[in-house]
Amino acid sequence: MTEPPVLVSCHDGIVRLTLNRPERRNALDPALAAALAAAIDDASGDPATRAIVLTGAGSAFCAGALLDGLLDASEQGDASAVAVSFGAVEDVYRALLAARPPTIAAVNGYALAGGAGIATLCDFAVMSDRAQLGYPEVQLGLAPGMVMAILFRQVGYRVALELVLTGRRIAADEAARIGLVNEVVQHGALDARVAELAAQLAALSPAALALTKRWARALGEPDLATRIGQGRDVSTLAALTPDARAGVRTFLDRSKA
Repeated sequence: MTEPPVLVSCHDGIVRLTLNRPERRNALDPALAAALAAAIDDASGDPATRAIVLTGAGSAFCAGALLDGLLDASEQGDASAVAVSFGAVEDVYRALLAARPPTIAAVNGYALAGGAGIATLCDFAVMSDRAQLGYPEVQLGLAPGMVMAILFRQVGYRVALELVLTGRRIAADEAARIGLVNEVVQHGALDARVAELAAQLAALSPAALALTKRWARALGEPDLATRIGQGRDVSTLAALTPDARAGVRTFLDRSKA
């Protein structure tokens, strides 16, 4: 029997969502992205849910969008299909933005591109000391449009621009220093620390948490959902260029070697 793309467990009002495609480093193909967005919506809509934890199976948190289908659509010049590919990731972002309970990213391994966006968009992020974050899209001829809408709000213009233009990966200690994650823990202590934080949040008033979250989002960026949608359009335009096709093809060939 094929395992579901997202594993869902619930204990004491804490819903844990595990991206379950470890053989692909939990890259967000349309099926996984749709399942994750639906799971977030379902958990958020359940009044019994007090906190939502997101993590990845295996050695990665999430390696961003799966690029195979994106390359096919780009080579055919099919802008609508490219937009659909990015739209699947956008749906996950929108589900996180709309989530009523606090969301916690347990960053257990690589969080790259759209996966880094998920970690950044969660209300809290706790990172393993073995994990890395990065926005490598430009290295492939792509543009991290949706991620930029989140990242620039989180760490400021100069730091964010340096990260997206170089595409370099950053270690956990730097991610904490620049404000991308709340804290770093030893790899073996990650689950226990996240469980502790989730339990602390679950003990508080759900109504107070939801109202405070909503106001914090409005103060931070009133039009973040709009900006993410505009970022999808920027990413689509970049993905249709010859540079993007060459970069993605080289990456895929190297991955299969």
